Amino acid sequence: MKRNKVKVEVFVPLASCICNFAPLMEKVKQATSKYKDLIEIQVKSTKSSEAFKHGVKDMCVVVNGKIKLSSDFDEKELEDAILKE
Repeated sequence: MKRNKVKVEVFVPLASCICNFAPLMEKVKQATSKYKDLIEIQVKSTKSSEAFKHGVKDMCVVVNGKIKLSSDFDEKELEDAILKE
């Protein structure tokens, strides 16, 4: 039986300079690198319909549409959220 991949959505202000969200993207990369076969990462705008659906107003990470982590999350928090799903 094949497991569904855990969906990791990274919400960032795509209209702004990448320097504003590069540290968040690096942290996501570090935290998810050992789970690359288990996850699907999507980068989305904080102004997208998905962001509105999740109540996102600022940079954050949403795991499987359930677990929302603010941009100052600890890498272990993201790892735990992935493993929980």
